Amino acid sequence: MQTTQPGPAVSSNMYHPPQQAMMGGGLFSLHKFLMIGVILILLAILVSALPDFGGAPSEIDYDTSESGWGEKFAEDTESHNDFDRVMGTISTLLGSGGVALIGYAFVREAYDEDTTTPALRITLLILGAVMLLQLLGSGFDVSVSL
Repeated sequence: MQTTQPGPAVSSNMYHPPQQAMMGGGLFSLHKFLMIGVILILLAILVSALPDFGGAPSEIDYDTSESGWGEKFAEDTESHNDFDRVMGTISTLLGSGGVALIGYAFVREAYDEDTTTPALRITLLILGAVMLLQLLGSGFDVSVSL
């Protein structure tokens, strides 16, 4: 009876993807880009709602019999407005990035040869172009005033 000898150990490097995945364009996936875009848009919605969780300062929250309550109220109102402006800017960036990723995914999928019908390719190309042009045409203006 013979015992089988173990063969040479095959070393696998976890840090480099397989060569076939790199050559086959496996890094792009329509589903992956769509999901990342949708997640960015949902995150933008959440970020834009953050200032509303606490709400703006109200005069009812301050003791009007104390001196200097007006300055404190004005300071808190300015702080809330600054927070609202910054969260709006971050929300705009995230939402625009999500729309851009979805538009790019549609355009990229339209140029892929594996798409089944020409009608689907044309539809995806039109959708992607409309999304990207809408982003450019909306006056993509992100400004933060200090």
